[in-house]
Amino acid sequence: MTEVLRVIVSGVTGRMGRRLVNALQKQATIHIVAGITSPENTFLGKPLSAVSHNASHQAPILSNFSGLQADVVIDFSQSKCFDQVVDYCVMNEVALVSGTTGLSQSQFDRISQAGHFIPVLWAANFSINIQIIKNLLQVFKQKNHNGEYRITETHHQHKQDAPSGTAIALAQSLSDSQHLMVVDHNRFTLGTIEITSVREAEVPGTHQIYCDFPNETITIEHVSKNGDLFAEGAVSAAKWLVQQDNGLYDLNAIILA
Repeated sequence: MTEVLRVIVSGVTGRMGRRLVNALQKQATIHIVAGITSPENTFLGKPLSAVSHNASHQAPILSNFSGLQADVVIDFSQSKCFDQVVDYCVMNEVALVSGTTGLSQSQFDRISQAGHFIPVLWAANFSINIQIIKNLLQVFKQKNHNGEYRITETHHQHKQDAPSGTAIALAQSLSDSQHLMVVDHNRFTLGTIEITSVREAEVPGTHQIYCDFPNETITIEHVSKNGDLFAEGAVSAAKWLVQQDNGLYDLNAIILA
């Protein structure tokens, strides 16, 4: 008999949290223990059916992890909640999959430290193909020393952070600098890489990378058709991660597995 995987969804009332619940419910070997939201959220105390297409799901929506037991937390919350998530996972030896963006450097340091005690996988984007694009950009950088690059990312108007975590991760593949500079409200630089952020209607996520070389120009565009892509990717990552030793992982580890 296949063992059931116990999952807590952090950030359950957000756009990604809701998609995660729906994706998890399709998995016969996964049990959702609870959803976590902020103390002031209006869904607090209600069952997951309040945010899910499956009206029968009765797991509770809570404001903290107290007393909960799980095998993995899938976290798409906000940066202000992230420390609570990491603390719970480390103290209870629970694997952590996180796609929370807008994290500070000290919070990224906490992720690295957590990897000494639990399996951790953080990604700005849970599309395997985005990871493949990042790998390709690293090859471009290595082989084209005179290349110039710029990135435009477009997301729905509800997205709070800018630039997107994915745009930053793409830029980091091309730059030796890791320091993001603000030019104005929608323009940024990371080293020599220019990033433009657009917030438009209900766009799930579009990233365009312009690679300008002396004798050619290459444009790469990744268009997310809907957020299910990221939810399903995070679920697959969680199922993989719980089988791994303690450590800090990224999507490359899954590609190479």
